Amino acid sequence: MLRLYYGRESVDKERAMFEKIAGTLRCVGMEGAPSRIVLIVPDQYTLQAERNAIYHLKVKGLMDLEVLSFSRLAARVLGETGGSRRVPIDKHGRHMLLAKIMRDQEENLLVFRGMGRSHSFIDMANDLISEMKQHNSSPEELREIIDEIDENSLLSRKLKDIALIFEKYEEQIEDKYIDTEDHLNLFISKIGQSFLVKNAEFWIFGFDSFTPKSINIIRELALHSHGVNMVLTCDDAPEDEELFRLTKDMMWRLERAVGPELTQKERLERPDAPRKLAIGHLEKQLFAYPYKPFTGGEDTLHFCRAANFYGEAETAAAFICSLVRDRGLRFRDIAVICNDMEERGSIIKRVFEEYGISFFQDQKRRVLHNPAIVFISSLLDVLQSGWVYEDVFRLVKTGFCPICEEDGEELENYAIRYRLRGNRWKKDLVYGKKEYEEEEFAKLNECRKALAEFIGACEEKMAAAGTVREKTVALKEFLTDEAALENRLEALCVELEKEGELEAAMEVQQIWESVLGLFDQLTELIGDESISIEDYSSMLQAGFDSIELGLIPTTIDQVVVGTMQRTRVGQIKALVVLGANDGVLPAAAPADDLLNQDERALLLQRDILICKDDDLRSMEERLAIYKQLSRPQEYLWIGYSAADMEGKELRPSVLLDKLRKLFPDVPLEKDLRNREGPMALIDSSESSLKYLSEALRKAGRGEEELDPLWKAAFNWYRERNDKGLDLVMQGLRFTNRIERLESSIVEKLFGAQSEPGGKTAREGKKTRELRLSPSRLEKFARCPFAHFVHYGLAPKERRIFEVSGREVGDVYHRCLMLFAESLTVRGMELTHEDSPWMKITREECSDRITKLMEEVAEEYKEGMLESGEEERYRAARMQEVCQRAAWALVEHVRQGRISEMYFEEAFGSGSGKRFPPIRVAAANRELLIEGKIDRIDVLPDGYVKVIDYKSGKEKFDIREALGGWRLQLMLYLKAVTEGLQGQNRSAKPAGVFYFEIADPVIDATEYDEETLKSKLEEEMKRRFRLDGVELDDPAVIESIAGEFSGYSDILPVRKNKDGTVAGTAEGKVLTEEEFRNFMASMDELITELCGKLASGVIHLRPKKTKYETACTYCDYKSICNFELSFDGCSYDVVK
Repeated sequence: MLRLYYGRESVDKERAMFEKIAGTLRCVGMEGAPSRIVLIVPDQYTLQAERNAIYHLKVKGLMDLEVLSFSRLAARVLGETGGSRRVPIDKHGRHMLLAKIMRDQEENLLVFRGMGRSHSFIDMANDLISEMKQHNSSPEELREIIDEIDENSLLSRKLKDIALIFEKYEEQIEDKYIDTEDHLNLFISKIGQSFLVKNAEFWIFGFDSFTPKSINIIRELALHSHGVNMVLTCDDAPEDEELFRLTKDMMWRLERAVGPELTQKERLERPDAPRKLAIGHLEKQLFAYPYKPFTGGEDTLHFCRAANFYGEAETAAAFICSLVRDRGLRFRDIAVICNDMEERGSIIKRVFEEYGISFFQDQKRRVLHNPAIVFISSLLDVLQSGWVYEDVFRLVKTGFCPICEEDGEELENYAIRYRLRGNRWKKDLVYGKKEYEEEEFAKLNECRKALAEFIGACEEKMAAAGTVREKTVALKEFLTDEAALENRLEALCVELEKEGELEAAMEVQQIWESVLGLFDQLTELIGDESISIEDYSSMLQAGFDSIELGLIPTTIDQVVVGTMQRTRVGQIKALVVLGANDGVLPAAAPADDLLNQDERALLLQRDILICKDDDLRSMEERLAIYKQLSRPQEYLWIGYSAADMEGKELRPSVLLDKLRKLFPDVPLEKDLRNREGPMALIDSSESSLKYLSEALRKAGRGEEELDPLWKAAFNWYRERNDKGLDLVMQGLRFTNRIERLESSIVEKLFGAQSEPGGKTAREGKKTRELRLSPSRLEKFARCPFAHFVHYGLAPKERRIFEVSGREVGDVYHRCLMLFAESLTVRGMELTHEDSPWMKITREECSDRITKLMEEVAEEYKEGMLESGEEERYRAARMQEVCQRAAWALVEHVRQGRISEMYFEEAFGSGSGKRFPPIRVAAANRELLIEGKIDRIDVLPDGYVKVIDYKSGKEKFDIREALGGWRLQLMLYLKAVTEGLQGQNRSAKPAGVFYFEIADPVIDATEYDEETLKSKLEEEMKRRFRLDGVELDDPAVIESIAGEFSGYSDILPVRKNKDGTVAGTAEGKVLTEEEFRNFMASMDELITELCGKLASGVIHLRPKKTKYETACTYCDYKSICNFELSFDGCSYDVVK
């Protein structure tokens, strides 16, 4: 017997059901009466249904009433009657099996080729096969459908792929495995044999629609039990009959399945569901046509337009808090519905926590980020990728490895710096012995060894295993024995419970069983197949991706947050609906189905129903909206966002438009931030603090007067010594103004150091000397604060053991210096006919550079240039560039007249220095500027030019030099000229220059081979041209650039028709007087800068040029917090 009870949401159908159940329970045990009652509800509603049963039946426990889901009932019946001998597989097992089938059938697929490694695609295929089996569809039926439609259409080719995948799936499980849908078929066949069914009466509640398979279950239950009673939402009223079309269709299908003679229908008209008039009107008129507007309702209904998702969630949270604080509701009396949990879920969570709202998110949790899953996935990634750094330390950071967190961080720093990877993990550490203390280095090696042996144990087991079964057994043994993962998860669970993270603890409790279940299914499905570690890892990852854990509320008094269709709640007093936007409420059809909306509709037009169609989904969604919005007894709050978090405009839902027409007296409220007056913003102590901060900031800037309410709130926080208020006040007082350092601090921080972290030249002795390099003074000039951090605080920079910009520059400098030295004969002019500079050929030049590169590569930084294939490739490219640069130097020398050349000459105090330091008296102390000059050329008549080699693009601008942006070249020139003059030698400035060591790049597509070679030579000459400033003296220019016409290949100058020389840009050529004034101005600037540095100036005022700022490549931006909007932050513009 099937009894169908139906009624509108205005009727308390749940109460009516339990009244009838109570009557039956009084007869349990009597002759002809059932021995027990089974209430069948959706899986996610079982706990709430048990609570509701206890409440309505007014009992302390359930004796003869049992609350089950369909799947749980199936397990009970098959446990009683005997199940199948076939091995059961669930959705996760099918996911892994489909992943294998997709890879095996890759070449046979027409549309879905290449999708086998996409877990989201396998998810869609999994869901579609489940739907088709729920609708009793088979691969054979799909083949028949394919024959009826155009074979060249996309739908035909899609269906062929789906049929192929479905067929192969059915072949794989035939006679061996039983999936969830086949399990239901077995359940249907066993219902007639079950004493549990025979002696029970069934009630079905909480469902709106049923698949054909579910209808078959209901038919069998109705035929073999004391009867099935079903409670549905439906009505016969003509105003909104379209709303109940779904239910009526289901009732018709059920009646046809069971038989009209065994079906009874009864319309429920009592008891009335308690609710306010406005919500009662909404229940009757929401989908009615024509509808009747309602007068009033402002105290019950609330509509809100928010600026964005965050404002919407915050306004909803404030509304919930007001209901609890002012109206006496409990959190359990309130439900929150949001159809867009993917976008808004994290925002809702963050805001509700900020407002102190206890809530439970009613949704399945994916486990890909669970530490146990990350551990297993990372472990397999390490084995298949060759011990890549990222995989190794993702594994370490799960906390399940045999090294502690601190040791793991030290080892990670080492691994990053020295690029620890591959087989180097399995060998003793080699690089970095000079960087670490002996004990530190030994400890690092111990940590490496412990980790390598730990992972190696798994690697050894997996390498010896060939089949899926063997690999799974090996992995399980490792996780159980060496990793002790189960014990570690138990300990983690206890720790989470102590910290109050109950939901996380519940997830950890379930994860180990889920992993073992996945292992069992993988073994059962394809256990005897040989498989590579890559495919095994991919298949296991597909299984992990399909796992979803269902949690239950951790406490009774919580707000339930869920979606319109999934979430089931009992009687509630208030409902909050978030995301009443177009495409969200009602929910739009999913865009990522294998069969799109049009294709499903086309099949339905031909009376082909192989799976759920979009019309059915739309009816389910509409009925769910009706039920949820009619559920609250007292309050309904509905909000929408005008824009998403990126500012893109969003439209309100048509449903909200209908509600506003139904209730014209209910205003459309603004969100909290846009309401007048601060009262709306004052709620929980944590949430109100940010608004108080904003009000105080505006008052402090004189933008507006502080409202008395904010003054009262400020006093409230201050009386409680609130730490949050202390932080707010610190922030408001923050100006980012940096004061000078005291003299004693300057002495302690800088002393006589020349480099950060270096030892002072006079360690242990008091000194008023301050030693610095030209690059250091230039750094101070560009930004005093960056200088303070770099040289005063001296943070340790994480350097990676690889060939980067700094290393490239070092190698170029070293090679070119050795090359130039090898060609220079002391006492012989470089341009003398017997000089090696004049005799060397281009081939000899290249050979010499090759040998020098080999020598440098062997000794440079513990063999960095030979530490791997990538480094060796970089070294080869550097060799080519260095060969070109060396030949350019030879050509420069040959065209000019150079008497002497010095390479990497140091100036400073102490023995072995050719030139003394630059001494500057400032701030009651003496500053010594010391450094090393790449190259000094002494020209005829005592003229001197200075060259600085650069591996990056540098352009000398006289205005930038006078503005303090470029100091090094002029300091080098000052050191050389003063040094030579101190040796009673003539020394006059000829110029200062950058020599760029560049790898020219040109577009080769437009030229033939000969033209390309010519263009390349031209480009190399242009790139190797010196850039700087030179003395406007024909003899000096000729001694540098030789004879030329037009543009020089060596200097940034051009020769005019009248024989005069001009610079290629302003400030490139200076007369003797201009050069003398330029040097004098630089001397004044250097004295001024030294005085500021010595007096402790650390102002946060970086320099800015036309093309860049001192912040552009600064490593300390996260320390200084330079922001133009902060008081005290501004650029020093170099004009």
